[in-house]
Amino acid sequence: MINKKSQQGATLVIVLLVMLLIIIIGTLAVRQSLVSLNIATNGQAQQLMFENSDSAVFTLQDADNLSQELATNGMFGYIRTANNKGKELVFCYKGTQPGFFSLANASVMQWKEGQVAPDGTELGSGGYCSVNSANNYTSGRRAVMTQVSIQFVSLSSGTTPFAGTALGTDAETAKVITPEKAIVHTISIMPTLSSASNTDINTCLSTKMSNPSVPTGVTATAGASQSVSQCIAALNVPFETHVTEYNLTQTLSSS
Repeated sequence: MINKKSQQGATLVIVLLVMLLIIIIGTLAVRQSLVSLNIATNGQAQQLMFENSDSAVFTLQDADNLSQELATNGMFGYIRTANNKGKELVFCYKGTQPGFFSLANASVMQWKEGQVAPDGTELGSGGYCSVNSANNYTSGRRAVMTQVSIQFVSLSSGTTPFAGTALGTDAETAKVITPEKAIVHTISIMPTLSSASNTDINTCLSTKMSNPSVPTGVTATAGASQSVSQCIAALNVPFETHVTEYNLTQTLSSS
């Protein structure tokens, strides 16, 4: 004779095992969904930041903007003078908002001789992006903000001699510009996807250089030689950085 109580006990064990398997399978499915969601979110975030950095560069390259800003009283004209070589002109790219592409809304970051950290007070702090300001984002969604820095440097010694100079032309007598290099850094960040404080993010954007160079004989303070990108990365804030170099030259043609 079969024991009825033993049968009931076996049924209970089987039901519990089935329930345990269902729970495990459900947990794995939820975890897989979360991983897939995180991957999709990260991919979308990177694409969005990439597009914002590209948009800022395209705006800079616009022929109308270049002709205006390379003038003596323009944004680029200010930073490319002999006294300002090596300094970084910084401004917050505000998408379609008017007025951001102006020297009045820019700041200058520089590392002065003998100083142990960069100084960004020459034109005030109006050019640095601030997480707290809704107007500093590239759109009304307040998802991405993009900060741009422009630096003019002398062509390196490794460059081909007289590269970019019009053949058979003396720059002084012909009154053409001397070839020079412009370095443009654009960094786009998404503060909402980070647990870093607004204060820490703003500190990175307003106290670091995009292309820092410690003066000879100076021992920099801790963290002072970090670039903006390195500082943002240390805070685990999602970011995308573009570095674009331009050789500014002038060619002559007969008419």
